[in-house]
Amino acid sequence: MKTLLLASCATLMLAGWAGGARAGDLGLAGSTYDWSGGYLGVNAGAAINSSEFSSNYVYTGSAEIDDETRALIDNFDFSDTADDLRFTGGFLAGYNWQYSNFVLGAEADVNYIGFNSSVSHNVGDAISQVMTPETASGTDKIDYSADWFGTVRARLGYAMSDVLIYGTGGLAWGHMKIKQSLEASNNDGESLSWSGEEDGYRAGWTLGGGIEYGAGRWLLGAEYLYVNLGSYNWGDSGDVFLADETLNDDFNNVRQKGNADYAFSVVRATLKYRF
Repeated sequence: MKTLLLASCATLMLAGWAGGARAGDLGLAGSTYDWSGGYLGVNAGAAINSSEFSSNYVYTGSAEIDDETRALIDNFDFSDTADDLRFTGGFLAGYNWQYSNFVLGAEADVNYIGFNSSVSHNVGDAISQVMTPETASGTDKIDYSADWFGTVRARLGYAMSDVLIYGTGGLAWGHMKIKQSLEASNNDGESLSWSGEEDGYRAGWTLGGGIEYGAGRWLLGAEYLYVNLGSYNWGDSGDVFLADETLNDDFNNVRQKGNADYAFSVVRATLKYRF
């Protein structure tokens, strides 16, 4: 929903800009501005993280456990969605081929993105059912950060003289680091601990659109991109000490399984120089 709202705002902004172009530029005659050729440029804007995180705790032991114990384990599950807004900026290069009013292009970019935040789940209610509740406390936390992403995209646009409206889509890649830890304890020496992480690059896809205005060799534009880089997965066995021997054996056979669906939206301004 958040992504759709952002896309709508970006579309309205671009439509407003197009509406402000000279009336002569909006005709259907062949474009009088030459969009063909290569270019280099820069971009800067805002990125909204819409990545979805989930954590599941699964019993992996060979012994049979009752429904009550299974429900205790399920109480540790949680899911959440990122909502951080960060600066993004980078460099781009591309090439356009013009056929009357239609412009076909290819573009690649490399960009900084400053996502660095966390989502957390208070597991107090869950742990109070498996250890002495009066002094029990704990949190399940997922820390995440992302530093770079890039795209390689095709572009197809319609030129109205020195105004170009286009759609774009193609491959995307990015790097993300995720670490999850659940730590819980009480004053009686009981404890529960799981920790897992994932750090690496993923390839995915991107779709978007934009508008550009040409002035001599300079191109000034605004662009929206939705970027989806697929899933990150991690897991870990726990380190558990509980006074109840049965619960202690059961929870020592519980494995943490985490998942992040990495996606974000970008709204940015672009400045390009044609050569």
